[in-house]
Amino acid sequence: MVRLASAILKTITVLLIVVVGVVGTVGAVVTARGLPQTSGTLRIEGLQAPVTVARDRHGIVQITADGPHDLFLAQGFVHAQERMWQMEISRRIGAGRLSELFGESQLDTDRFIRTLGWRQAAERDLAALSPETVTALEAYADGVNAWIDQHDGRLPMAFVVAGLLAGSGNLGGYELEPWTALDSATWQKVQAWSLGGNVDAEIFRMLADDRLGDPAQTDELFPAYGDWAPVITPSNLLGSELPAALASAPRTPSALDPGHAAGLAALGALASTVRELAGFDGGGGFVGDHGVGSNNWVVSGDLTASGSPILANDPHLGFAMPSVWILNGLHCRAVSESCPWDVAGVSFPGAPAVIIGHNARIAWGATNVGPDTQDLFLETVDPADASRYLAGDESLPFEVRRETIKGAGGDDVVIDVRMTRHGPVLSDVDERLEGGPVLALAWASTAEPDRTLEAIFRINLAGDFEGFRAAFDVFGQPSQNFIYADVEGHVGYVLPGLIPVRDGPNGERVRDGASGDAEWTGWIPREDLPWQLDPPSGRIVTANNAPVDQSYPYSIGPWSEFDPGYRAARIAGRLDALVATGVPLVPDTMRALQLDAHVLRADETVPAILALAPEPATADGRAVLAAIESWDRVCTVDSPGCAAYATLELYLQRAIFDDELGPLARDYVGAPPSWVKLVELLEAPNDAWWDDTTTAERENAATIIGRAIERAGTELRAALGDPESWRWGRLHGLTFAESTLGGSGIGPLQWYFNAPAREVGGADGTVLNNYYRFSRAYPDPYDPSYQPVGLDRVFSVTNGPSVRFVVDMADLDGATMVITTGQSGNPFDAHYGDMVDIWVGGGAIPLPFSPAAIEAATVATLTLTP
Repeated sequence: MVRLASAILKTITVLLIVVVGVVGTVGAVVTARGLPQTSGTLRIEGLQAPVTVARDRHGIVQITADGPHDLFLAQGFVHAQERMWQMEISRRIGAGRLSELFGESQLDTDRFIRTLGWRQAAERDLAALSPETVTALEAYADGVNAWIDQHDGRLPMAFVVAGLLAGSGNLGGYELEPWTALDSATWQKVQAWSLGGNVDAEIFRMLADDRLGDPAQTDELFPAYGDWAPVITPSNLLGSELPAALASAPRTPSALDPGHAAGLAALGALASTVRELAGFDGGGGFVGDHGVGSNNWVVSGDLTASGSPILANDPHLGFAMPSVWILNGLHCRAVSESCPWDVAGVSFPGAPAVIIGHNARIAWGATNVGPDTQDLFLETVDPADASRYLAGDESLPFEVRRETIKGAGGDDVVIDVRMTRHGPVLSDVDERLEGGPVLALAWASTAEPDRTLEAIFRINLAGDFEGFRAAFDVFGQPSQNFIYADVEGHVGYVLPGLIPVRDGPNGERVRDGASGDAEWTGWIPREDLPWQLDPPSGRIVTANNAPVDQSYPYSIGPWSEFDPGYRAARIAGRLDALVATGVPLVPDTMRALQLDAHVLRADETVPAILALAPEPATADGRAVLAAIESWDRVCTVDSPGCAAYATLELYLQRAIFDDELGPLARDYVGAPPSWVKLVELLEAPNDAWWDDTTTAERENAATIIGRAIERAGTELRAALGDPESWRWGRLHGLTFAESTLGGSGIGPLQWYFNAPAREVGGADGTVLNNYYRFSRAYPDPYDPSYQPVGLDRVFSVTNGPSVRFVVDMADLDGATMVITTGQSGNPFDAHYGDMVDIWVGGGAIPLPFSPAAIEAATVATLTLTP
């Protein structure tokens, strides 16, 4: 999200340095007034009875109220206390209103979001929600607005800077609009896009088909899901074969001219950028700036010391300051039918209830499924009338929706969004596509009203597996692998969501919008979606791997787009090995497994590389080979072998794929399919992919591996010096940066908003999935100002475990959760970054649940009164 702020902020550097420089005077007042009141009494309009807000030494909030209305009003108030700036940016993302703050630099992003129509879709969602859910959303909004009313003209420093950016010219000039239930519903759309999209993958395949000239060669880049790789639910649900129609060929556009190809590539980049802006980037795509991740597992009481199930979850999302999560508990003072809430866990600031956590009877966690819920349709414009398009034998008019995008200090921009029967015309976003392919986007989350927010409320209140599974009857997007445990000893799994059933080809490539032979015909029936309860193995593991095997009668997604299965295999293997020792499992065992940094794919690649590699010609090349040979395949911060292997993996993949893919290599190298392809190629040392097409000679694996080893040695010396000083942590650093102002490039602002850099272990594809982006080693063909960075920037961490959660159902007060940064979004608050070192060190923070445990942990109590 760095570019969000940099283009505009650098033009007013002097002004901002002046603002930050007065922290000792005006700045001190601005900062202090943004800190939350955490003790005493506050009058809040709209409350029906007093509400208790207890905070522990980490700022974790426990809210206790007499009724649901007051509970959610207080939750909205507390979220605003801690994260109002983050919430403001979130709703501007959802509404496509970033340009109002950050000017022309965000015009393309706003145009893309407005074209998708998230706000309009959220309006439909809101109208479909149950009255109880809408009432809760409105109460939450009332709480946010109570905070806004109390802080009129006294907003935290981020708003002061934003007010200057927007052109108000004074320290109190930011106009903070009232929060609405629609803002929360729109934020759910942002989540659905971020965690459930593959439009960038379809664009990549289109561009690769065009560059390589043969879709079959493109398909080689995406190996089939391995026979060895675990599936979440081995399926004999229906046992039928896949419909023969799935073998049909998609429509392939005619050859693309360079301008159209550039426009399509920029469109794919925008799809990823929006995920990054939202702070997710957590598995919605698998090429480009992918952020594949998330682990969860649950084991039955037969395998544990307590005799009750243990559940563990660590969803992997984009890293930012503050965390995308906030920790809170919601408790009715007397749990009853009229006030049934008693739940604790993490929530998204901007929406009520709890997303991952537990109540008094059940616990749940989630990882991303990565289903294919988006398709691009290549529409045919009616040659007789450009305002119409063809649909079978019919000619239909493009529906047009006009949007006005306001800019900071600039003129308004008016866009006309064309709509087809499949969805908005996405290709209109980029002017380079004018006259090129007309691509409309169909997306499950906007195809019909989505009641996911209602499902979340139902999950929070479920008391057994039957109620838990029934909660998903109204779940839309984003589809998640939900695991389950309860106090009765049951463990389970549910994969919910709206996943389309297609007539014709699967969703890997662009579909023919005109023929009528490639339409969505409905959704996978909810009763046929995968689920399991109390499996014989006593364990369920999910890590974005394939949810079913190939006997399942529906297509959840292309097999090559699920995680290859290395993390799932490592988790399952470690659990089985621990069980085999006869020592019962305990929560500490689960917490340690969340920190496992073994690179499982290296168990295949390293022996093959060592067998094929020629003797290096240089001392640095020999040092690379020696480091890898002696490496234990674990990526600790002190590991020279991990530094050598990761660098070699980068340059080996580049040596293999850069020549054929050209600028597209930036979106493929380092993505999970490339790991599997590398393993495949190491078993075929004379495969054509090894040949360097830029030379007259015919290269094989040995030649290319030798070149990559020498390049890795050269780059490691440039970045780290002598081989004796090669350490993974020196490359693999992490800076939690505030997602807008913290990426300005302006020293004082970055000091103010960002956490200092830390060295972290783990790697891309380990259980401790601290992910980085090989794409940063490439120039950006769509942004000439961007230049490739050194290894320390290539391997700097962008994504990873956003929260670590472990709970033994025999001891709910012993549950632990830690988020990446802290509870507060105010840099001058003690809880802005007080969890960073705990998270980096693999520590855990207790999440008290019972009234007695909450009271014992409380260090500050705020009473909200009517």
